[in-house]
Amino acid sequence: MTLKEHQKVDLALIENIDRDALRKRINYDTSRLDPGKINLIKYEFEPSNDPTRQRDGFYSYFRIGAEWLDPEQSIPIVVVPKIEHIDFLSMFMTCLELSLPADEFSSIYDIDFDAKPIRSRELSSILSPLLVVQYLMTVKHIVSGGLRRGYVGREANLNKVKGRIDIRRNQRMNVLHGHQERVYCKFDEYSENTPENRLLKRALVVSHCMISKMGDHSSYSTLSAMCNHCLSAFVNVDEGYTGFTPRVKDNKLYRDYSDALRFAQMILRRQDIAVSGGDYSLDVVPVFRIDMALLFEHYTLAILRQKFGTLSISYQVKSGGRFKADFLIQKGDLRIIADTKYIDVSTGTVAQAEYIKQLSAYARDKIFLKELGLEVVDEDNIPIVPCVLIYPTETISPLNESTFLSRPVSRTVKFYTMPVTVPTYGRQSR
Repeated sequence: MTLKEHQKVDLALIENIDRDALRKRINYDTSRLDPGKINLIKYEFEPSNDPTRQRDGFYSYFRIGAEWLDPEQSIPIVVVPKIEHIDFLSMFMTCLELSLPADEFSSIYDIDFDAKPIRSRELSSILSPLLVVQYLMTVKHIVSGGLRRGYVGREANLNKVKGRIDIRRNQRMNVLHGHQERVYCKFDEYSENTPENRLLKRALVVSHCMISKMGDHSSYSTLSAMCNHCLSAFVNVDEGYTGFTPRVKDNKLYRDYSDALRFAQMILRRQDIAVSGGDYSLDVVPVFRIDMALLFEHYTLAILRQKFGTLSISYQVKSGGRFKADFLIQKGDLRIIADTKYIDVSTGTVAQAEYIKQLSAYARDKIFLKELGLEVVDEDNIPIVPCVLIYPTETISPLNESTFLSRPVSRTVKFYTMPVTVPTYGRQSR
């Protein structure tokens, strides 16, 4: 079954489905993905006197991906984006080029390689770019600081003793053949050719193959050049990979290695699933989910940093246990509290009214005001901080300081909406 986001699930198309059991297995926590539950759909019941407005049933969420509805893994469900032809590769690259490591981009998605894969042509072009882009960005950081070296065990037939003599092999290869001038030794060599670097190189080679299938995308040349640059740094590293995941001890000089090894494993397992599907078209995907609301939030964060500067944007600011603001913007005399919403909030809907109440509370929070450089001394003389609801749009909508506060919400004071253009194939938007 294939659905779009925010679409009703027709359970009549599914035989022998237990509605009560399905409800119990659903993850209703909007703040995180739970690999042990169903994350792509939710149950809603909203009674209404108008039958056309009453909601009673299962609906797809603001998440896309593929997963199984039943524990036996026999009923797959696939949820595709509501925005057609959305350019995920451009979104991923924008997020990872301009985001900081602390933003935890990995929290937007979850992949279950242990579950049975699902065939979906619609989703095959989403997962591979996500893994490749994040992996290349991480390896790029590693390469900029130099590869980690370590002691690697080696064996060689030398003309002098190094390390310790392998008596059995030396007897068989040298003594029995009269080569008294040589000795077979085992020794450790301080080298870049460590198991972890070999794993990273193997994943880079696979990534290069995946990138070759993105040749018609505007980011192809950038990704290809980045991959080649990373591969050139591994010229002294063998491509051989033994199949186990090396463990790297925490080290401030090599803090990216743990993440890089995790992404490398994902890419190699992604390749294994594609090959086991009968070809290398990558139409077979593992069970995975992407939180589209959180992806849009990270994409907006990257755009805001690009337009206003990284130091002007405070992200996910908390006020005790009460509130958490997506963005506090402070540049010159400009002070803004902004929040992303993954629905169209440009019109006077019930949802818009609820969001206005939410941000109005933020604008009166002393911690947020202090973060914006507004110390509360006289409560009768506090400036009204502009609040902005940011939402996605498919139309071209330039974002800059002059347009940010150009769409006021009627019958409010300093309350605005701001559309952010989501890139689609055929055009790029920043």
